[in-house]
Amino acid sequence: MLYGHTVSALLHPRYQTGTWFDIWIFQRGLTSTLFLLLSGFAFSIATGRYWSSHGQRSLAVLRRIRRFSLFILLGYALHFPVARFADLAYATPERWRTFLAVDVLQLIGVTFIGVQMLVMLTRSRRVFGWTALSIAVAVILLTPWFWRVDWISRLPLSIAAYFSPSAGSQFPLFPWSAYVLLGAALGQWYLRWGTARLDWYANVALFAPGLALVTLAFVVDWILGTQAWESVPNQVALRMGASLMLLALIARGSQRITRLPHVFGAVAQETLLIYFVHLCIVYGSVWNRGLAQVYGPTLGPGQTVVFVVMLLSAMFGLALYWNWWKHTRPRLARLTALVVGGLLLYRLL
Repeated sequence: MLYGHTVSALLHPRYQTGTWFDIWIFQRGLTSTLFLLLSGFAFSIATGRYWSSHGQRSLAVLRRIRRFSLFILLGYALHFPVARFADLAYATPERWRTFLAVDVLQLIGVTFIGVQMLVMLTRSRRVFGWTALSIAVAVILLTPWFWRVDWISRLPLSIAAYFSPSAGSQFPLFPWSAYVLLGAALGQWYLRWGTARLDWYANVALFAPGLALVTLAFVVDWILGTQAWESVPNQVALRMGASLMLLALIARGSQRITRLPHVFGAVAQETLLIYFVHLCIVYGSVWNRGLAQVYGPTLGPGQTVVFVVMLLSAMFGLALYWNWWKHTRPRLARLTALVVGGLLLYRLL
């Protein structure tokens, strides 16, 4: 994710051609797919540990909803249309359109709230897993229809942006929420079978379905041609299948690892912080100019790699330090987060 955004923002267009770059584009696309699958998986694992409290109205559920709402708020904050609240009346339609477009944080926040409601409705772990899978399949199959509907003329732009990319959204609910839902289903099946039989889980729940989806995508291309190959359901099947096969290989490889370095745990726990900060650095925000504004797509491969290494080092260092601070001085860390949030808000005033 970090190097993908950096390369996209800085690499000169003359280097963005050829077979190797097309391969790079495909594997970069798997980043978002894996991110959403693993987000749903992590949600399911965390829910499974406290199923009774998360399956009914409780303080734990309210805290979850608050955190998921924070994802949505941060997603919109990254694209705030003006430098100050007082200037909102002068924001252009194009800026409003960019502001209301749905990015990955809004997608995850809204989908997580929906999945949490699904937990409370289904009550049973088994029913939840199969229902999440069924909804994921329905979302994928219904995507072409949703994309054909002119939602902008039927709904406010803030809502229409969640249904199709016609409003400028990069991650509308259709089809992207399907990855989160599938991840949630896989998490439940992992809790049921994978903890004791990881080999079986990797082969049967991940690799075999992944291979079947990839095969299906190429069969569709062979039988029905290019138009069917490029259809949304077929491309989702291809990317989802490749991601499942990759996760299966990672699961099998993890059996050889007894202990991961602390940096992996710290980065995993601070993904929201890393995502927000690195986007401000790369693409800029209402609070700062980013690399995209300072340099733009003007750099060669060597210069771009330097910025990639610098960004990776900075984000890993930030994650390690902040994670350490949260665990050693939790009150001070919480106060610092509130102060920083207050300063960002004050900047908009």
